[in-house]
Amino acid sequence: MAAIVEPDILDLFAGPGGWDRGAELAGIDPKRFVGIELDAAAVQTARAAGYNRVHGNVLDVKPSDYPRVKGLIASAPCPTFSSSGKRTGLTDDYQHVLDVITHIGAEPGCACTWEEMFEDAAGVVQDQRTPLVLQAVRLAFALPSLEWFILEQVPALEYMWEDIAAELYSAGWEFVDVGMLDAMDFGVPSRRRRAFLIAHKTQPVRIPQPAPGTARVSAAAALGWGAGEKIRTRANRKPGGGNLFSTDNPAWCLTEKARTWARESDGSRLTSSQAGVLNGFPHVFPWSGSRSRQFLQAANVVAPQVAAALLAEVGA
Repeated sequence: MAAIVEPDILDLFAGPGGWDRGAELAGIDPKRFVGIELDAAAVQTARAAGYNRVHGNVLDVKPSDYPRVKGLIASAPCPTFSSSGKRTGLTDDYQHVLDVITHIGAEPGCACTWEEMFEDAAGVVQDQRTPLVLQAVRLAFALPSLEWFILEQVPALEYMWEDIAAELYSAGWEFVDVGMLDAMDFGVPSRRRRAFLIAHKTQPVRIPQPAPGTARVSAAAALGWGAGEKIRTRANRKPGGGNLFSTDNPAWCLTEKARTWARESDGSRLTSSQAGVLNGFPHVFPWSGSRSRQFLQAANVVAPQVAAALLAEVGA
C-alpha cells in the first residue's frame, strides 16, 4: 500500500496547476500541495491533472485549518495592477492595502478580527480583487508551523513585495529576497516577466537564476512549427488588422486574449493546448471549461519551470 502523503504546502489562488506542475519538475510530490481556487473550471483542470484542489474562497481559510503547513504560496489576481487592466490597485487603493499590511506586521497577535482588518481595505478600494493579497500576508504571520513563503505578481507589484519584505524582517524572518524573473530565461517558449518574493525563517534563500546553459526556446520549436512562421494577434487591434510576431523567438506574453491569436500562414487559431505549451505545460495537459476559460487559465499561471526553480530554492 502506498504511503499517504499529508499536504504541507498551501497554495492560495492555485489555478489549474502551475505550482503543482513545477513541483513535479523539481522532483517534489504534488500531493504535498493543497490548492485553494474559486474558479470552477480551473479546479476541474487541476483535478483532472491529478492535483489537490479545494473549491472555495481564499478569504475563508483560517490559520487553524492548516496547523502543519510548512510552505505558503500566493499568486493573487493581477488585473487591478496589470497594464492589461485598469490599474486601480496602483492608485490610492494601494495605500489602503499597505496600511493593513503594516498593521498585520506590527501587531500579528492583535485582537482585531480578520474581517475587521480586511474590511478596512475592502470597504474603500475600487476593486475587491486589490486587497486579496492581504490574506496571504495574514497567513504568513499566523500559520503556526510555517517555514517559507513565496509571492508572485505582475512587475508593477515589486514595490509592494518590498513593503511586505520589510514587515517579514521586522517579525523575525531571517531571509527574504525580492526580484524579477522572466520565464523565457528558464526555457519557457514565451516571455513572462513577474515579480517574486521568497522568504524563509531559518534557511538562506535568494531569487533563483536560470541554470547555466539554459537556452531560450522559440515558440515555433515548442509548437512543432517550421522556421519563419508568424502569429497575428488581435489583442490590440489596429486599422491594419492586428500585430504580427515571429515564432522564431519566444512568444509574446500570453493573456486571455491569446484565444484570438492566429497562425499567419493558414489562419488557424491558437488552441488552449498550444497556449499551455507556450507557458511551459505539456501538450496533453487537461484544460477544462469553455474556450475562454481555458485560455484564461493558461494565461494566468506561473510558468512551471520558474515555479520549479523557486520551490527548489526553499528546499520544499
